[in-house]
Amino acid sequence: MEKRVSQGRSPDLPGCLRFFWAGLAKNLQTGGIVPSQRFLISKMIEPVPPEYQGRIIELGCGTGALTLQLAARCPSARILACELNPALAEHSRRRIDMAGLHRRVAVIFDSAEHLLETVDRRGWSKPDFIISGIPLGNIPAKQVAALITAIRQALAEEGMYIQFQHSLLDRKKVRACFPNLQTVPVFLNFPPAFVYYARG
Repeated sequence: MEKRVSQGRSPDLPGCLRFFWAGLAKNLQTGGIVPSQRFLISKMIEPVPPEYQGRIIELGCGTGALTLQLAARCPSARILACELNPALAEHSRRRIDMAGLHRRVAVIFDSAEHLLETVDRRGWSKPDFIISGIPLGNIPAKQVAALITAIRQALAEEGMYIQFQHSLLDRKKVRACFPNLQTVPVFLNFPPAFVYYARG
């Protein structure tokens, strides 16, 4: 049985500490030292209709803050999230289990590239939404281009790729695969961020 998910007003202190230490140890991987706050999470999940019943892929779920809010917003959706940091992936799994969401939300310890490659092999239909918190600015340009291409190939034809960043440096790389691109600033997040809503 699913438990009521907090709307993000009380912080996940153990998760914040795990993210902080992960950020210090592997900043290029996490892209920061604090998890996304509710202002950013709200903008990230806003385009997903509450009644959506399909599959959503989340890349780089961190402490699971967005995962939980997305699950609360879309109670009929199935969510598969991946996280490359094993400690953060395990923390996210525990939060999902404690919320009683494990039947429709899964967190795996894997890279985004590998997860996207396996979408067809898993026998899934292509997702309508791929949401990413991967710090593109910390990844070599060729890897960013390959990741964005993989996202485009894994996404349903009319689907949306949602990405947040703390700068606009990789905006042109996203637009190269997704010509229909809208950028929304989120100044109340710490640090301030930008959300990309991208369609092919």
